[in-house]
Amino acid sequence: MFKLSSPSRLAALCLIILMLSLLSGCGDSKKKTKVKKSVPAFSLTSLDGKEITRDTLKDKVVILDFWATWCAPCRAAIPHMVTLYETYKDQGLEVIGVSMDQNNSEVVDFIKRNRVPYPIAMGTNNSIVKDLGNISSLPTIILLSKKSSIEFKVVGFNAEIGTKLENKIKELLAQ
Repeated sequence: MFKLSSPSRLAALCLIILMLSLLSGCGDSKKKTKVKKSVPAFSLTSLDGKEITRDTLKDKVVILDFWATWCAPCRAAIPHMVTLYETYKDQGLEVIGVSMDQNNSEVVDFIKRNRVPYPIAMGTNNSIVKDLGNISSLPTIILLSKKSSIEFKVVGFNAEIGTKLENKIKELLAQ
């Protein structure tokens, strides 16, 4: 029988523990029960002066779209958000654009040029940015259920994300 010296045993034991800890994170995540996180209470003021809170959006499916005028993927997502809003607003969808720009006038000019029909609020220095996981990459799109639980969250935008988002919206509106 082969015997390991004491330091070798310790090293081997550490290696085994490390491997087991790494393997414990692997597996089919679909088998795990996922607890849906409720969005914390928040308050935003739209550029037209209306207050938007979690409670005013109750019983609606809500897209919170964190974006900026200088962000190319954000600009690419806006026409899709407009289409989703126009298509599903009468069924209970609300889209709230949360601009992370520093300059309100640039945002106002942008939304006029691009005919954005849904409310836009400024997110800079608003607690919602920290409360929803310290949003630092744009665009960040968060989809809320009628009960204000976070159902979908993604950073970035492309056609695949747009399709997944729309499918999830249809599912939530049907509930």
